[in-house]
Amino acid sequence: MQIPSTSMIVTVRANSQARLRNLSFVLDWYRQMPNWELVVVEQDAVPALDSTDWHHSIKRMFVVNGGAFNKSWGLNVGVRVARSDMLFFCDADLLLAHSALKAALSLCTRHAMAAKPFDRLSDLNAAESEAILTCAAPPDFEREDASAKRGERENLCFCGGAFFVRRNLHQAMGGFDERYLGWGAEDDAMSLRIQRHTSELAVLEGRAAVHLWHERSELSTFGNPHYPNNLQMLKELAGAQDDALRFQCDLQRQIMGNPGKYGSVQVPNNV
Repeated sequence: MQIPSTSMIVTVRANSQARLRNLSFVLDWYRQMPNWELVVVEQDAVPALDSTDWHHSIKRMFVVNGGAFNKSWGLNVGVRVARSDMLFFCDADLLLAHSALKAALSLCTRHAMAAKPFDRLSDLNAAESEAILTCAAPPDFEREDASAKRGERENLCFCGGAFFVRRNLHQAMGGFDERYLGWGAEDDAMSLRIQRHTSELAVLEGRAAVHLWHERSELSTFGNPHYPNNLQMLKELAGAQDDALRFQCDLQRQIMGNPGKYGSVQVPNNV
């Protein structure tokens, strides 16, 4: 079966060497998928990524945001320059088996409006990640420690980590909700909204993703100062009536993915 044209979209802030190494490996990993384009949206006060030697199939876009990282906005920006009608959103440190990607993509093309290519996750330590990054060992997608729960406080949600979605559904929903700032709850919000919007969803059962190690400060997890507000918005979303959700979608369609939201923008290369 021919692999449908797909746009993979990642948004990053290259604020550590570990994250840069993870991004480089992840891009090389997904670039092996035929008929895929990769879109990388960097958001920061000034550019930090060097895309000079990147493969021609990878588009890089820098957008100004010197404040709190806004994952939702960055992904919406990426959709604006993506060419395909099939979108694949993925974290910059997550690996999935190519066979799982092909299976989930087939589901999303033929039956579902959105598909998640895994239902379990393995969090690697520094040594395990180093072995993969240096090609001393291949990613192991059959690890026994893969779990649907991360630690004691975080559960996997449909839009967490990576998922496929048809462009027309993403557009109808108004994309990701850009009010969520910093780490936490933005994936849960998108999951709730997509589940309210359609029942035509698929999850590939028995497939695991591998999460590469990187340092994480308290501010980049539950210590995020915006996290309480993110949780409050999520709580309000969970109790929202259909009319309120439709209004939110209408509003977000008008404003989503504005690349100049926080300042001037650099035109993407090789578009």
